[in-house]
Amino acid sequence: AEAGAAGTELKTFAAAGAEVARSHGFSYYASTTIYGDTPMTACGELDTKELVKGTQYFAVATAQSMQADFPDLHGGGCSWECKDGSGASIERCDWEHAPGTLSGSHPSKGCSCKQVGSCMCGQAGPGTGAATGTAPMGCFKCGRGQFVRRDPYNLDSPTGDQLVGEEVKVVVADVCPYGPNVQWCPAKPGETNTAGAVNHFDFATPPRFRGYNYSNNFFMFSLEPCPEILLQRMKDKSTCPAAAELAP
Repeated sequence: AEAGAAGTELKTFAAAGAEVARSHGFSYYASTTIYGDTPMTACGELDTKELVKGTQYFAVATAQSMQADFPDLHGGGCSWECKDGSGASIERCDWEHAPGTLSGSHPSKGCSCKQVGSCMCGQAGPGTGAATGTAPMGCFKCGRGQFVRRDPYNLDSPTGDQLVGEEVKVVVADVCPYGPNVQWCPAKPGETNTAGAVNHFDFATPPRFRGYNYSNNFFMFSLEPCPEILLQRMKDKSTCPAAAELAP
C-alpha cells in the first residue's frame, strides 16, 4: 500500500522497473519471495512439487492483483480486512522503511490485515495488462523470465539492472492474497507493494545457479503458452472449474 510522497516514489520505481524489463526484451517487472512447496494450492488443490516434477518449470504464487477475478467457491471471493494498532478498521495497511532498503521495514501505526474469502481459482481480471503494468497471470498461466542483481535490500545499487543466472520458466499454481501478505502482494491492478513493484512472484522453490545467491531479487518476465505436459497435469488434478477447459 502507499500514501503521499512515498506512493509517488513507489510508482516512479515501478515505471523504471518496467522500462528495464523492456530494455532486456521482457514485458513485466516483479519482486519475488520464496514460500516452500505445498501439496494443496489455491489453484484447485494442486501439489506444487508434483505439478512441475520432471520439467524445467518453477511453480509460483502470483499476487492477488495479477489474478483479481475470483469465482464464488468455498466461501468465494478474495478480499481483506485491516486494522490499525488500536483496533480501528482501516482500508489499507502502509509499511515504513528507510530510503533504498526494505531492511527493518515495519507496518505503519501497528496495522495488520487478514484474508476474507477463499481466494480460490483466481483468473486475470479487469485492469491487468500493459496499461497498468500488472501482468494478467491467474491460475494455469505460464511465463519465462530472468532475475536482475537488484534486490529489496539494495534498491539503489548501480549494477542492479544487470542480468544474473539463466532464463527461468514459471507456472502459476497458487495465489498470494493481499490480506496476509500486505508487504509483498498488491491487492488491485496498478498498485505497488512495499518494494515498489506492481507484480510479485512467490516461488515454491528458489532457482539456484552457479555464482548466484538469491536474495529476493527482482525478476523480469513475459507470458508464454504452457507446455502440454503442464496443461494436462493441471486439467487432471485441479478442482477449479476453469481447469476443465484447458487444452493440452
